[in-house]
This record gives sequence, C-alpha cells and structure tokens, in this order.
Amino acid sequence: MAAAEVFSSADCGPVRLSDHPNGAWFVLCGGEAQSLQGGPYATREFVHTSIPFVGEAYAALRSAGVPMERIITIAQLDDYLRYLRSGVAEAIPDQQIPGHYYQEQLDRTSASCARWLAESEGGRADYDHADVNAATFMNVLAGKRTGAESKVVPADSDAPVFFGLYSHGDSHAAKREGGEGAGEVVPHSYHSAEWFIHFPYPAPGAEEGQNNATDMYDFVATEGQSNHRNLLYATQIRLALHALASPSSSSSSASRKKRPVISLLNCCRSGGLLEFMRRPSAIQPDLALFLMCSSQGHRDSLVSGFWSAFFSELRDTLRRGSGSDTDMMQLFFVAERRYHRENKYEALNHLKEAAFSYDIWQSEFHFSGARVGNVDPWHLDLTAALTTAWESEPASDNDNGPDWTALERLQQSYETGGAFRVTTKPSAQRPTHLVRGVTQPIEGVAQLQDGRWVLWTRSRQHLGERLSGTAGRSPLQPLESSNGRPVHENEKTQLLFEGDEVAPELATQPYRVRITAWKGSNAGRSVDLVETIKRIYADKIAIPGQVHNRHIEGRSVHELLRSHARGT
Repeated sequence: MAAAEVFSSADCGPVRLSDHPNGAWFVLCGGEAQSLQGGPYATREFVHTSIPFVGEAYAALRSAGVPMERIITIAQLDDYLRYLRSGVAEAIPDQQIPGHYYQEQLDRTSASCARWLAESEGGRADYDHADVNAATFMNVLAGKRTGAESKVVPADSDAPVFFGLYSHGDSHAAKREGGEGAGEVVPHSYHSAEWFIHFPYPAPGAEEGQNNATDMYDFVATEGQSNHRNLLYATQIRLALHALASPSSSSSSASRKKRPVISLLNCCRSGGLLEFMRRPSAIQPDLALFLMCSSQGHRDSLVSGFWSAFFSELRDTLRRGSGSDTDMMQLFFVAERRYHRENKYEALNHLKEAAFSYDIWQSEFHFSGARVGNVDPWHLDLTAALTTAWESEPASDNDNGPDWTALERLQQSYETGGAFRVTTKPSAQRPTHLVRGVTQPIEGVAQLQDGRWVLWTRSRQHLGERLSGTAGRSPLQPLESSNGRPVHENEKTQLLFEGDEVAPELATQPYRVRITAWKGSNAGRSVDLVETIKRIYADKIAIPGQVHNRHIEGRSVHELLRSHARGT
C-alpha cells in the first residue's frame, strides 16, 4: 500500500495525508514485565500483555488514514511470534502446553496484528526484541537515533506527537521515614512514591554505549529496585515531555505555536504517572498537553482497559475529516462512555454481589431455547439498566457521568410489583398468549409452589433485544407493545416494564419483591441500588482519567493530529 494513502470523507472529500509534512507522529509502545516475557522461552508466559492491542491501535490509525511512515512501533512483535512458533514446534525446554495451543495463540495474535505484520519490514516492529526497553522509548521521543535507519520523532520538528503505551504498571515508595521508627514506608503520594511502567528488557547502561542512559536513572528515586532498568518512571516521562518542548532549530520559541502532545498510558495504576501535572509547584512542559490514563493511581486497569475504546473513537473522529469540530475533551468523554458500556461486566458483578431479590433468585424461569432456570431476569434487568446508564446523553458538556434513572426505575418496579405479575389462579400448564394470531408460550415465567405463575413484564422487550441485530431496532426497543400502540422514541433507551399489559388476557396481580443484601452484616436488609452502584464505581472500578492544560483547549482533534502546520 502506498504511503500517500487517500481516504474519503463525507465532510471534506478525498484527503492525502502525506500532503501535510508537519502532520502528527504516532508512537505505539507495547511493554511487558521482564519476568513474563523478557527471559528464556522456558520462563515466558503463554499470553503477551500488549502485542494484540498495539496491533489493534496500528490498524485503527491506518484505517483513519495515518501514513505508516508516521507510526513508530516499539514492541515484541517478532520476538513474541518467534516464541509462539517454538511452542508450535514443541521446542521450548520443559514445555507443558501442547503445540496446538501455541498454534491457536499464534493464529489469534497474527490476526490481531495482520495489518501491522503486512506493512512492517520482515514482520518486525520498528524496535523489537532487546530494543523494547525504556531507553528506546526515551530516545524515540527525544529524536535521538541509535542507528542510521532508526525511526524517531524528528528533533527539528514542531509536529504534533501522540504516544500510547500499553503494559503493566505499579508504584513503589520513594523514601522512608527517618528518626524513630526508621524504615517505615511513607504512605503513597506524589511526595513519597514513584510510579512506573514495565518493559521486558533493561535499558542499556553507559558501558554499553548508550550515552543517554548514563544518568537515565540517576535522578529517579528507585529505592533499591533490583530491576529498575526494566522500568520507565513517571519522572522520566516528564523529562521526555520537556525534551519535546525544546525549540526546534527551524523555528524560534517566540514565533512557534506550542507543540501539541497527546498521550495514553494504559497500565495498572497509570493515574499516578500523571500526578506531576496536578502539582501546583511543578514546572510544566511548555507544550499543549492532553495526557490520559486508564485507571486511578491506586487501582488496576481492566484488560484492554481504555485503550480499545479510545482508539476506536479516535479512528472514527479522524475519518470524519476537517468537517468534525470534536476537541480532545469531547473525544475523551465519548471514549470514556464507550469504555464503560463495553466493560460494564465488572460493575455488574459487584452489584450482583451486593444486592439480589430472594424471590426471583429462587424461582426457575422458563425461556424458549434455554434450560429452565438458566436465564435470570435479575441479571438481564441489571445488564440493561447499566447499558442504558452509559448510552443516555450526558446531562451537560461538563457532566459526563452516567444517568441512573433506569436503575432507579428498576428498583421501583420490583418493589411496587411493576416488574413481575402473578396469575390469580394455579395452572399446570405454562401460560400462553396470542402473537399475530398464533398461540405461543409467554417468555420469562416461573411457577410458584402453589401452582400460580410469575410473569416477568419486560420479556417482550428482552425478545426485541435478542432479535434487534437483524431487525434494525434499538437494543432496548420491544418488537411491539401488547396493545399495538407505537413505541415512543424516548422509550427506546428505557426499561419497559409492561405491568398488566404483558398478558392482558390473563387474570394477574402485582408481584412485589424486595431487593436486599445477600451476605455480610447487612444480609436481608434493603439495598438502594443507585447508592450502591455509585459506591462501586467510586471504590472498585478502574476509571480513565485525563489532565490537560489551557493551550490545547478548544482545538479540534483533526487540527491537532492531522493537518497541524508550523506557525499556523
């Protein structure tokens, strides 16, 4: 594929990205812990943390029209694939996993990195094998070549820079208390801790000919970490940003526009890596900065984390071309909501652990195509309510939080008898109703011990959700209302408990159920679902974050990353 790729946009027509010599540079870096992927094959883990996600990001950028010569990759692409091929051949010492599993993993990884592999030289990242280290990352951003063919962000350019780094992350204490009680670790804060990102290979030392590594760690409080040369510290990232802010040789600091730098650090505890931007006394890099993280400084990130959601939204935004006025804050908000929609399973599991309805839990519900009792309306209702919370429009431009109205309505419907009805008479047969003139069993029903039947009143909407993939309906739109009335537009993103309309031909009455804690000291006590989910997100869920300065506010993503020109 030619480097001067042409893509189409409904807003701006054909655009040739290489017509912009000062367009953005994109650095994609995939790290990994040394203990997992940096040693002999016999010590390595079967699954690589970052390679598939770097492949995903590369494909997203290329699909958006970013030229491949503007993308720099630092990752174990060839290194990891060689390891997998050795596993396929069962040539790894003391190999415990059969070769066919390595083949399956090789196929999955190759598929995730298909475009990257097709466009790379020899199936390698720009920096591969032992070059996947912290010094390489610093060199690339600083424009320091380690070889004639080294690909780096040009040191004499004011072009925008984006860098994304996917790896493991953590922190350690930077100092200990002195005096009485010496040796006690100071509680973590930016005053007393260092956050870092793992790399599989160590940064070379000065004795190995890497001049930049001479004192690369001299100014970092490594606190005796034996493997510190495998770590990239927040202090070093800040130094790299200051290097990017240095005036280029081709423009004066007085006349040039502040260089835009955007980053995404996707690793556990990544929020701590950005704490320097929040320090009132810290000297900030002279850049237009927008820095993102996948979690708080004290919390582990989810697998894929914010990374997949962000690159999907970035791709779509860039594809819209110059007609899009989306700025970085808006892009972050959209990506954050996508992240929460696509990763709601963790919040869902915590909520199900904190609250349940005993009456519904003990019932065995009938759904066509599933074993009796295998489908749980409580699970379906909570899933739909969490989905709706993140699909609803934000309350304002400054409030990107979820709308918990659906969850509030769920609780109200359960407790008032709107979510379930119960037949007034016992019957040995599963209840039926007419659908387009055909008698069919009612979905979502459970028989009580006295022979009466409990009817879930959102079953018709659930059926709409199951069939919406081919019917073109909203994920929460029912196939039709029982009385034939049209579905109002604002109902399509609500939980539609139909009450006595679910089966008007049957004699039913409200079936009220309680929502309570199911274990612990509060077992059996009523639970407020909205307050509970708020605590879950505050205390247990990895929340993406961002820090930025005023120099980047209001500037469109297209301006920042596609057609930025020096002095404009």
